Amino acid sequence: MDWGTHMVLAARLLDSSGLDVGAAMYSVIPVIDQKPAHFHRVYAHILENQPDFLDVTIELFGRPEVAKRDFAGLGKFVSEKAAQLQKEFDSTPAGDAKKRMKLEKRIYAFTRISEEAPGFLKLLDDARDVVGDERVTKISTDKLSAAVSLLSHTYFDTYNNPVQIFLPGCSLCSAQWDFWSKIDYMKFRGDFYKPENIVPFRKEIAKSKVWDIKLKPEALMKALIIRLGEMGQPAIPYEVVDMGVRDFLRYMNVNEYQRADNELKFLCDLENEIANIIYKKFARVV
Repeated sequence: MDWGTHMVLAARLLDSSGLDVGAAMYSVIPVIDQKPAHFHRVYAHILENQPDFLDVTIELFGRPEVAKRDFAGLGKFVSEKAAQLQKEFDSTPAGDAKKRMKLEKRIYAFTRISEEAPGFLKLLDDARDVVGDERVTKISTDKLSAAVSLLSHTYFDTYNNPVQIFLPGCSLCSAQWDFWSKIDYMKFRGDFYKPENIVPFRKEIAKSKVWDIKLKPEALMKALIIRLGEMGQPAIPYEVVDMGVRDFLRYMNVNEYQRADNELKFLCDLENEIANIIYKKFARVV
């Protein structure tokens, strides 16, 4: 999905979960991995890396420089932070690969999010009109809201292209395979994001009754990861998906078992609603 549609869908997801709609901006953060090009869709888009990116983004979005749009000041803070992390990286023994990898991710995240901050905040100024909700312009630093929003990015990307969210543990792809078999895929990719198509789509999905539900955020995080696992072809091993759920919820300090039947049903209903709206214009003619 494009940035505006990601934000519309994230905002509705947050609202149905009783979370802070001001966290919708986190749904576009994974685009930072466009630089360098070989990181695209396999760095900030994957589940294993998202905790580090989430922590860094929350820290940066909570900075006074962001509130003031002081990009020079933000750049100075990030430069000093990156230098501090680089010094720690250089002093970490080569044998401690796990720590060195974590430091590398954080250096990258601080640097890239800072570089993209002016663009993100420009999007935020436009988001009021795109989403139709004033609340999206007030960036939240609530971790639970931010986590749901961030997870939604790769989930909704499955309508565009296969995603490898379980890298590096599993390289198998997840996608909306059945949906693609029922649409004129190249026409969809070529025309769906034109204003005359994407704007009506955003409005129709935003007002859908599918959102009239009360979701539990902790269970929703689990459900998003499970659905991404269920979309895998060939099948993504159960243990890979289960470990992804466990690791992410543990990072979020959610230690009690989460029953996600309601949230899984909602996601399936939402996927059907999105598909049915798109079929109206892009169904394959046989």
